[in-house]
Amino acid sequence: MDVARAAGVSVATVSRAFNLPHTVRDEARDHVLAVALRLGYTPNPAAKALRLQRSGMVGAVFPTMDYGLYARMVSSFQRRMSGYGYLSVLLTVGFDNSRVFEPVRQLVDRGVEALMMVGRIDDPKLMSYLIDKQVPTVCTYSALTHTPFPSIGYDNYAATEKVMTHLLGLGHRAFAMFSGPVKGNDRQQARRRAFADALERAGIAGEPRIYEDTHGYSLDYAIRSFRAMRENHPEVTAVVCNSDAYGLAVMSEARRMGLRVPQDISITGFDNDDFSPLSEPPLTTINVGADQIGELAAQALFGVLDGGQAVEDQVLPSELVLRGSTAAVRGTA
Repeated sequence: MDVARAAGVSVATVSRAFNLPHTVRDEARDHVLAVALRLGYTPNPAAKALRLQRSGMVGAVFPTMDYGLYARMVSSFQRRMSGYGYLSVLLTVGFDNSRVFEPVRQLVDRGVEALMMVGRIDDPKLMSYLIDKQVPTVCTYSALTHTPFPSIGYDNYAATEKVMTHLLGLGHRAFAMFSGPVKGNDRQQARRRAFADALERAGIAGEPRIYEDTHGYSLDYAIRSFRAMRENHPEVTAVVCNSDAYGLAVMSEARRMGLRVPQDISITGFDNDDFSPLSEPPLTTINVGADQIGELAAQALFGVLDGGQAVEDQVLPSELVLRGSTAAVRGTA
């Protein structure tokens, strides 16, 4: 009552300004909030949730906080949802999306109203549960087809195709790929298919040399695998790494072994992390708009929760960022 009287508006307008801000004109809402701040009034979030029968919470489900790209994505999602008045509850589940039912179920049972997931949901039990509960869900990082949930991300297959087209154009014919865990991980699956398909189209015979890290994105794995690759396949002139962390670890080990990058061996990464341009030489990589993905996911879920809007699939462009870690094979023009 005091806020409404001081602001010169109805009690209903004050209530909407706090509880349904998108239904109030910007200038009216800003005026109400300014008056409330001057009077020292703050709404009771528990009472609001009880009154609206809403928790005001959304879930962000992602593999790990140990990798910069996921941290940036979740940070932008959380920041935008906070601006909408929602609390983000963060849950890490590892890289295998085929076994995530129980932790995500607990999150939903505790009241989250919507979910942002990283990657495709490969857990049939979780799919059925979310559909049955009608939990608004958006999958991110990957542009997906033939799934019951909308996605906001980019085409991992097409991104790796860009890397391979670049390296093949430089004259490389002996390749290796350093891959993250594949089980329940649509991102790695798509990149490996693109790698193998590019070699086949180029007429490069033999089994694709793919080294898989089954435990996560370990720098020690990348270093050990690169040593094994050099011992067994010294003819390799191009290493395609499915993360920038792998790329930088491989580059460091190559130099320790006396190899020159890119004169003796070309190396690429994936994700364009902040430290990738700072290496020597700077790392050629695929740029992924992690901040943009997080913001778009937040906008989509807010549209569902507060406006009943359907979430549309969004395919974002990936960009090959050319830097100094790749060059033509020696003797190739």
